[in-house]
Amino acid sequence: MSVLDRRLLLSRWSTSDLPSGLSSGMGKGTGSQSVSGPIGLIKQGSDVVSSAASGRDIAAVVGFAAAISCNLAVVNSLPLPALDGGQLVFVLAEGLTGKKIDQKRQEEINALALFLLLAFSLNTAVGDVGRLIIR
Repeated sequence: MSVLDRRLLLSRWSTSDLPSGLSSGMGKGTGSQSVSGPIGLIKQGSDVVSSAASGRDIAAVVGFAAAISCNLAVVNSLPLPALDGGQLVFVLAEGLTGKKIDQKRQEEINALALFLLLAFSLNTAVGDVGRLIIR
């Protein structure tokens, strides 16, 4: 499998499994084990770099960085209020209704979404550390 095929497969997998991964990521079981946060990402990046260094395969490192960049763009465009996609939803709602959304209400929604994103991040970090300790 070529490097390009691996990158396309990784990007396709991450975007197609994103809804199920996010919905199961907060629970217990296999779903939360398949979602990885920054700690797991660093571990995976370290594995890619170390395997690329032994085989002098810089394309794998570039492919990994490209996949991370694409995945961040997809996640950032999700319609969650604390992310850019959520801000776009607020703008579209204002455009469709013709009325400005109350600033206090918008701040409350953003605060709740940010809390949920932080809870999700904490859950992934705990899972990542657990996987590192068990191995």
